[in-house]
Parts: sequence; C-alpha cells; structure tokens
Amino acid sequence: MKLLLSIAIIVAIAVIGSRLTFLNRKLPLGFRNIIFTGIEYIFIGVLLGRMGLNLINAKSLNNFEPFLIFALSWIGFLFGLQFKFSTIKNLPGFFFSVSAIQAAFTFAITTAAMYISFKSFIPLPGELITIMALTLGSAACCTAQSSLAVVNDNYRFKNRKLSSLLQYISGIDGIFALGFLSLTTCILPSTKIMALNLMNSLQWFLLSIGIGIISALILIILSKSKFSQQEFFVFIIGTVLLVGGLAIKTHNSPLVTGFICGIIIANFCRHRLRALETVVHSEKSIYIILLIMIGAGWTLTFNYILVITVVYFVIRMLGKTLGTFMATRALKADFNIPPTAGLGLISEGGLAVAIIMNFSFLYPSLSDYLVTIIILSMFTNEIIGPKLMLLQFENPEPIGRDRNQITNNTRV
Repeated sequence: MKLLLSIAIIVAIAVIGSRLTFLNRKLPLGFRNIIFTGIEYIFIGVLLGRMGLNLINAKSLNNFEPFLIFALSWIGFLFGLQFKFSTIKNLPGFFFSVSAIQAAFTFAITTAAMYISFKSFIPLPGELITIMALTLGSAACCTAQSSLAVVNDNYRFKNRKLSSLLQYISGIDGIFALGFLSLTTCILPSTKIMALNLMNSLQWFLLSIGIGIISALILIILSKSKFSQQEFFVFIIGTVLLVGGLAIKTHNSPLVTGFICGIIIANFCRHRLRALETVVHSEKSIYIILLIMIGAGWTLTFNYILVITVVYFVIRMLGKTLGTFMATRALKADFNIPPTAGLGLISEGGLAVAIIMNFSFLYPSLSDYLVTIIILSMFTNEIIGPKLMLLQFENPEPIGRDRNQITNNTRV
C-alpha cells in the first residue's frame, strides 16, 4: 500500500511539475535559478524519504530501481543524440577548443583534489577512492545553462559574443562529462575484484560500446519501416529499456551505454531529429522523478564529508575559472573576455545528479558520500551562479518596466 501511494505521489508531482513554471521576477535571481533547475524536487524527496516522512523507504527505492535504470539510460541517450559529428565540425573552432580545455582542466584538478581528500579522511581501498574521485571529476565538468537563461531573461548585454561563448560551453560541457565518465567506468569497471588491468579495461570498453551499438542498430532497422509517431515512441522506449537492462545485467553504466547508443543514432539514423524531439518531450518528467529519488535516498551526516564538500566546491570553481582563463588567453579571442569568465560556468545542473545516481547503482555502499557532496554543492552553486554570471558583463541593462526593482532583487 505504501509503495502504491508513493508511486501515485511521485507521478503526480512529476506530471504537475513538468507543466508548471515559477519564475517570479520578484524573487532574487538565485532562487529563480533553483526553481529553474528543479532543486526543490530534491527537498521534496527528502521530505518523503528516510530523513522525512519515510514514505519512500529503502524497500520502495529498491522497487523503483528499474525505472531509475531506464531514466539514466534515457538521459544518456538524450545527450548522445546531440553529439552529431557533422554539426560539431561546423561550430566555431575557438568555442570548442575553449570548452575542451576548460573541461579537461576542471576534470583533472577536481579528480586530484578529491583523491587526496578521500585518501585523507576515508579508510577505503585505493581503487574505490580512485573511482569516487574520477566520478566527481566527471560531474564537476557539467555546466547548466540555467544561470545564463535566468540572467538573459532579466538583462540585455552589449557583449553578445561573450554570452554566446558561455552558452556554447554550458551546452557542450555535458558531452565532455559523459566522455570522462565513460573512460572512468572502463578503466575501473564495477566488478567484485577491482584492480587496474589493461585487458579488463579493454573488455569493459568494448562491452559498453557493443551494448550501445546493438541497441542503436535495432532502432535504426525498425525505423526503416513505415511507422506512426506513437509507434516510433514505442521503438525508442524499447531501445532505451534494452540498453539500460543490458548495462545493468553486465555491470555496466546505463548512463554511458545510453550515451553511446544516442551517438550512434545521432550519426547514422535519418530520424535523429524526430528521436530527439520525442526524448526531449519527456525529459522534464523523468528528471523530476530522478531528483525526488535522490532526495528520498539521501542521508546527511555531519562529519568529514562536509569538509570534502567544501573542498569540492572550491576546487571546481577554481578549475572552471583557471581553465577558462588559460584557454581564452592561449587562443586569443576577437572580443573581450574577462579573466573571471569561468565564474559564469559554476551552475551544475541535472546531469551531475544523473552521474551520481549512476555511481549509486554501481557502488551503492559509497553513494551517500557523493550524493551529499553534489546536493550541497549544487544548491550553493545555483544560488550564487546567476550573480556571478551577471558580474562578467559590463553595464547590463535590466529588462522590464520596474528596472530599479529588478536591480534591487539581484543584490542577494
């Protein structure tokens, strides 16, 4: 009975939440950004979960696992669909180079800092500490477009090229994050015996690619026949279920295999845009349920993990700032880029949550560490992200009749 009630509540929240938008101009930018990114659903999950009413308990979370596997595969599939090689080649080379350098630097510096931090505070085998550090490094690369969207909704800027650069980086950072995560899961696959082994890593790498390719080929073959939109939707659901099920059955990452499947579809299926439209249409509801689930399963403990969270927050911000600074100074832009432009990229977004949920499936006993780090870091970043974004532009012009009111509201 409790399971049915929790399902009904979660589905109702997801359906209603996917159709509502609360971006009140009277709210400070940071709170508007939190609502825009949906962090409030994490706290709804906390209320319903083990730290609240316990409506969604450990047994309920186990029963929700098949859906969560599907959700992670769906998110990976969505990001893969956006990775069309011919489109990326036509994009500005400067923008892509800056994005790649910034993401690589953020990944490297965050991974190193997290390894040292975990090694100092947590008595775990080195391989487990390595996989935790690499996963957080991958999540640190993620950049949400929410801060720029909220700021653009309230201000006009003279430096439009800078706005385009930040928008481009925040749009493509997820690809780099999933790329690093793919390498991570192959280097240290989820097995009972974890060790750095080249042949084992190669085997898992080929297995991940194989699952993605086989699932994608099935969808490509099915799409060659005549079908209705409803039938195509069923094809996609079946493909995502297959890729997620095979991933879990072989102890692989559903997020990574879904990502690989999406890349194959994006580049070899003529119905790529149709598939992308179908997947995007359901993304928000799935994302809301994912946020509720991560909140329901979260257990906050006031110990050394809070210290590691602060280290993660500071190092990630440093990585974004220094990475962007080095890239823009080395490549020389034809427009003004402030030295602190990387501070406009600290919003993390939902992909970071998906990466941590993916880790939770593979290493459930270690999940609370990473969930605490990401939730607290994400909440802080979404609060201060729009303000830091706004500081990168000279003389921003408020939009709206009552400009003084809007300006006052941003001073939070």
